[in-house]
Amino acid sequence: MSDICVIGGTRYFGKVLVRQLLDEGHRVTVVNRGQTPDPFGDSVRRLRADVTVSGELAAAVAGERFDAVVHQMCYTPIAAVEVCEAFGDRVGKIVLTSTIEVYNKDTFRGRTPAPPFGALARENELDPAGYDFDTELPWYSPGYLDVHYGEGKRQAEAALVRTAKVPVLLARVAHVLAAEGDFTGRLRFHLDHVRDGRPVVAHATPGRTSLVRAEEAAGFLAWAALSDATGAVNVASPDTADVYDFCAAVESATGLTAHVIEKNDPAGDPDLSPFSCPADFGMATDRVAALGYSFTPIAQWLPAVVRAAATA
Repeated sequence: MSDICVIGGTRYFGKVLVRQLLDEGHRVTVVNRGQTPDPFGDSVRRLRADVTVSGELAAAVAGERFDAVVHQMCYTPIAAVEVCEAFGDRVGKIVLTSTIEVYNKDTFRGRTPAPPFGALARENELDPAGYDFDTELPWYSPGYLDVHYGEGKRQAEAALVRTAKVPVLLARVAHVLAAEGDFTGRLRFHLDHVRDGRPVVAHATPGRTSLVRAEEAAGFLAWAALSDATGAVNVASPDTADVYDFCAAVESATGLTAHVIEKNDPAGDPDLSPFSCPADFGMATDRVAALGYSFTPIAQWLPAVVRAAATA
């Protein structure tokens, strides 16, 4: 039995993570603002802190010791530095829930774009130890983080790697899908469009992207917390999917026909599929496989998830 701290843990696959840790017999402490009810009753210990407010996390965990911390709410280099200062060396390991979006080729404040990653990005193509971070940027100004989400995560990775006094694992999680609790609405978008007879707009010759089932993403985080693995790890099913795969799964679940319209410049179209990519945008899974951890192929789980969502 280990003592695990989960920062967040009240929504989407964060809740699944806490449940998995409890089912494995670990003692779990959740740290969050306490504004969202959770289903764990007396099974977890709760500490209150808003990680966007300087000093609150440090005050909440003062004197605490854990075998591992899984940070589900680290979106900026400020939050990364705060978690390192708050726990110091009183934790065995820090796992950051990062994202596939660190590989997005966006620009940031006129800086050089992120490196030209391959169609399947590999972990060593983005080394956080060599990436700059800036805690003075207005990360918590209204709307700023929404626009710079990928950059915030890149800088959070960089700050954590260079500031932590303990081993660090960066879980670069693919687009997460679940039948319930998906606050992103991406799966619901396709169900609603097909049911309503509305077209699903896609880029011309849409690319393929990486996905992972919520339960498997949570399972990896639980494993990573107590494993010897460190560094960046892509967390994704070994195959990829495109908008047509989603629509086919919806058609199978509903018995209805999806109408996909490809457009050369669909930006801003309200019917544009959130899973339509202008080019392939996925992650290689060689490293996670080499670590001995495997994920179920998308083709084996996507239809079941869509069917469950269609009847939820």
